[in-house]
Amino acid sequence: MILAVAAIVVAVGYIMNIAAIKSFSTMCLNYAGDNWVSVTAAVCAFVFLGNKNYWLILLACSVVAALITQLVIIGQGIGIMTLAARCVAFLGIAFLMNFVKLLINK
Repeated sequence: MILAVAAIVVAVGYIMNIAAIKSFSTMCLNYAGDNWVSVTAAVCAFVFLGNKNYWLILLACSVVAALITQLVIIGQGIGIMTLAARCVAFLGIAFLMNFVKLLINK
């Protein structure tokens, strides 16, 4: 359900040429290709796989990973859009990994 709503919002943003949605989705796609985001998402997705509050833990991991990546590795300040885009990219990668795992197990 959440994936469908997100896809509809992004599609409407591109169809109606809404700059904020287009720019945010482009940022998310750029950060998803970043090794720091994708590797930490993969590691966290597999480490916390059996936990009861899996998505809540992944949300906390995404915020911590985004802050550490931006402040320690890149060395610049962080804005709310950058933090949100890195977190959405992190959660998107974790969601896709779980989706593939679900498809393989069926």
